[in-house]
Amino acid sequence: MRNRASIIVYFKSPRVLKRLKKIGNVAYFHKKRKYAVLYVDEDRRDKIRKELESLKHVRRVEDSLLDDSMYKVEDVSSENT
Repeated sequence: MRNRASIIVYFKSPRVLKRLKKIGNVAYFHKKRKYAVLYVDEDRRDKIRKELESLKHVRRVEDSLLDDSMYKVEDVSSENT
């Protein structure tokens, strides 16, 4: 199983969505707010970010906060005893 990473891509025009679908797996996009959530392989994330930033209709590219450890569940059973 491959580890996946999510990237948030803010764009100027929805025309770039066709290109995003070729680069990774587009999980969600919002045309009015002009952003998309893209899933890519974790080991290729930096290379893909540079490629996305060089596209004409892309404003900025960010890593998603859902991948961070703030959503990981710790073992809390020992704290309750």
